[in-house]
Amino acid sequence: MGLDYSFVLLIKRSDEQQLLTHISENGSIEQLAEPFGTCVTLNFLLDEVLVDYLNKIVRDRYGDAWTRRLLFNEESNYPEYFPTHNTGRIGCIYLDIKQVSSSDYSFVSFTAAASGMSRLFQTSPSIKNWFVHLSSMLNARAAFLDLEEQGYHFFYREGCMITAILNEDLEIVQATDSDRQAVTDICHDYAKLFLV
Repeated sequence: MGLDYSFVLLIKRSDEQQLLTHISENGSIEQLAEPFGTCVTLNFLLDEVLVDYLNKIVRDRYGDAWTRRLLFNEESNYPEYFPTHNTGRIGCIYLDIKQVSSSDYSFVSFTAAASGMSRLFQTSPSIKNWFVHLSSMLNARAAFLDLEEQGYHFFYREGCMITAILNEDLEIVQATDSDRQAVTDICHDYAKLFLV
């Protein structure tokens, strides 16, 4: 089975509608047939990693014709991948929202649909910055990248950028003293909902 990395935010339940509105303004939301759930397509500012990823997708779809199209046309001739000269479109990203019991919070998971997209999630500064902005806009309690066997990489907590890493067994690899307990508790709650 391939990689299924996810960006995960812990937000107040009352902010779920604001989240869905923001997604719709920056892409699209589509309800798929079971068992797939909800698929979102999002636009991100282009960075080198994202351009390489999208060029490979275009090359795989159009074969040898893609290079000639790029030579004689602008990238915007692939609007499904390059909606503007400085943005790239990624989808399907699986969206899942699960409420934390006995709490006013929900986990929001954006899961890559394929291994290549998972690696993109791990390496693209633009995509990470998009999720940092989203976390800030929603006043998220925390945000992290779930890297499956590689653990959990927190990058945002309580309005601040952080670096905290837990392994897949939820043991602290790296975290400041002020983040240790909070990120551990968050991962335990996440595991109860998503890793069953």
